[in-house]
Amino acid sequence: MSFNQTRDLLDAARRFHVRLADLYSKMLERAASEEARQLIGTLIDHEQELEKRLGEYEEGSPTNILDTFFKYMVEECMQCFAEYEMPASMTSMDVIDATREFDQHLSSFYREMANKSLSEHVREVLLNLMQMELHEQMNLSRRTLELSMTCRSLTK
Repeated sequence: MSFNQTRDLLDAARRFHVRLADLYSKMLERAASEEARQLIGTLIDHEQELEKRLGEYEEGSPTNILDTFFKYMVEECMQCFAEYEMPASMTSMDVIDATREFDQHLSSFYREMANKSLSEHVREVLLNLMQMELHEQMNLSRRTLELSMTCRSLTK
């Protein structure tokens, strides 16, 4: 049985964003169009910003919350990376589908850990992170649509 602290969960989430930015860099090498390249560039910047913001969030969090223990740890939250099969050529839709899949995985991670938390304060932190992730997904969807429309108007 594994015991982990809230800070371990936040560190896992930060590693998730770093790993996702690295994956997007690999996708960039396989981008099938300029639209896909621009989208992937936006996603790399986005993941780097989220990792930075999570670090700032952790630095500003009270020690008693960060030191709170969990009796259970979600099975490795990085497992989705091993399960992902990258197409040989990445279209914009491939990138969008992968982004949704990974974002959903991280949101589920936060939700599951919030449900397992015995501390109301820690549960609140994790639910806030889940809400932040959902908000970021909506912002990213909007930016993706704008980018797609811009690229299409440039090719006409």
